[in-house]
Amino acid sequence: MMKLLALTFAVCLVPDTTWSAGKERAWQTGTWRGVQVVRPKIVFGIGGGPVDRGAGPRLPPAMMEVRTYAIETGDLRLELKENTRADSRRVDAKVGEPVTFALEKNTVYIKEAEGVEHKLSVTKKVVKTKS
Repeated sequence: MMKLLALTFAVCLVPDTTWSAGKERAWQTGTWRGVQVVRPKIVFGIGGGPVDRGAGPRLPPAMMEVRTYAIETGDLRLELKENTRADSRRVDAKVGEPVTFALEKNTVYIKEAEGVEHKLSVTKKVVKTKS
């Protein structure tokens, strides 16, 4: 009886993540309808660390950019935004091409060809009405 109680207690201590190895997303397909990248004209701030003798000039701060995307399905249009550094990995989006994505509240996950997921924020969600 004690062994059964100890086993039950041990199983209860194992976190849920061991049984749910990864969250399965509700993937759907759509079409890229817009892609835009905007970079600020002026970069504020200082880059690099303190200037040491002989170390040379400070590096400029990393260039930031705002990437906006639009995806359409038969009954939905999503406008997405990503504030990121110019040198970070981009979503491979080409207007008119198909896209695989999952919508979870205010977040869209894009599944790229290699199976890599890219996370974007939803800025606008328009449900199409049937005319």
